Amino acid sequence: MKINEVTTNLNTYVATVRVVLRNGTTMAKTHVIADGINQARMLLMHLYGESNVLLLQAVIDKDMTEGTKTLTASELQVKSMTDRAKQLNQQAKQTRARQSLKDAQHKLNLASQK
Repeated sequence: MKINEVTTNLNTYVATVRVVLRNGTTMAKTHVIADGINQARMLLMHLYGESNVLLLQAVIDKDMTEGTKTLTASELQVKSMTDRAKQLNQQAKQTRARQSLKDAQHKLNLASQK
């Protein structure tokens, strides 16, 4: 097994195909999972015949689209302020830690001089 077979996700495609029956033909929708759209088309052409693949389109991952939400201008402003507040709190913690370290080094130097 190749590493790219494990690390890359397969894509899902929806296809409309013509199914040939004894009495005539009918249209059907089917799902195909393949590495790319060309591979999906080749699989479908092999299964249903070259001229029977009518439409093929990629399915957008529902997990990605469900998590994204368009924010209004006021929501973006609040989010920006919240992010900035978190950043400033982090900077304050780092500054306090540096000052504490500096004080500890100063005390260590005084103790070692005695």
